[in-house]
Order: sequence, then structure tokens, then C-alpha cells
Amino acid sequence: MTRSGFTLLEVMIAVAILGISLTAIFSSEVGAANIAARARRQNVAVTLARCKMGEIEEIIAIEGLPALEKKDTDSCCEHAPVEGYECDWIVDRIILPEFGAGDDESEDDEGDDGNNPKEIVNAAVDEVTESGGPTEQAIAGQAGNLAMLALQIGFPILKPFLEEQVRRATVTVRWTEGSKQRGFDVTQYLVSDQPARTDESAQEEE
Repeated sequence: MTRSGFTLLEVMIAVAILGISLTAIFSSEVGAANIAARARRQNVAVTLARCKMGEIEEIIAIEGLPALEKKDTDSCCEHAPVEGYECDWIVDRIILPEFGAGDDESEDDEGDDGNNPKEIVNAAVDEVTESGGPTEQAIAGQAGNLAMLALQIGFPILKPFLEEQVRRATVTVRWTEGSKQRGFDVTQYLVSDQPARTDESAQEEE
């Protein structure tokens, strides 16, 4: 009488296949758990960045724009701090680039060859008038590009005003994942609120 069954070799092969399969399954589960945990930490960091930016906006609304800069390091959200997260934030002035920077040679020769902005504008207007075309052609750039010239003349006057009325707010959120330091920056531009004009005549009538 013969008995059928598994040999030792077959059992060893089955155990090896089972071990490899379980290793792959557990590895994928651990990877999915790590990805989910990283996503949760990033969601928390984004929420804290929004909270910090809101606090900065509230500070600016109360105190006004800082003359130079304002910066600090704290736990991101004052009313709901989260352990392990830290925020560096700064509100600083913006520096607008000079209009036409790099055209130094042409600027040096303005007074010599009659290419100063006033003379160019007058020449462009005379050209449109003589040709009988509408003034809109000059504004559209078809006769001397008056729009660009107007910007070139007006920008140096508006530049200090714009720099005074705008500030750049930057929030850097940092946290640790294992042995690695993670973080990202969020930047927003804040504009000074201008008081609404009141109709004095309407108030007098009331």
C-alpha cells in the first residue's frame, strides 16, 4: 500500500513562494502607509501656511504696512499650533526694476541727437496730424509708439508710489519627516487699503 503526499522539496518551495508573496504585500502596505502619512503632514502644513498668512493679513490691516520689513519665527497658527511644525515669515518691501534698464547708451545720447521723450511725442503727434489719421493710431503704436513713451515718462514717477503701497509676505513652513527636513514657501503680495471717498454733498443733504 502506497501513500501519496508532499515531499520535503515541494513544501520548501511552497513556503518560499508564500514568503516572497507576503514580503511584497507587506512592503506595498508599508509604502502606502508612508505615502498617506506624508500626505497628511503636507495637508497640515498647507493649512498652517494659510492660517499664518491670514494672521499676517490681520496684522497688516491693524498696524498698516511696515516701513521696511517685519519678520518672526513661531508655531505657524497662534490659536491652533501643531507640534513639530514651525513657520518663518517676513513682510518686506518690493523693489521694482528700472524701466528700460540696459539702455544706458541711448539715455546718454538723448540731449545730443534730439531723441528726448518730449521731442519724440511731439514728432509723433505731428506725423499723425499731417497724415490725417486719428489720434488713436498714435496710442496704438502706429505712429511713434506713444503708449510706450508715456509709460517710459510716467513709470519713474509712479515707481516710488507703487513700492510704498505694496509689500511681499513670505511664509516658510518647516517640519521633520524621519531624519529629513521638509518645507515649502508661500508668497503673497499685500496692497495698502485706500479709504473710500465719501460724497460730502450727499452727507450734507442727509
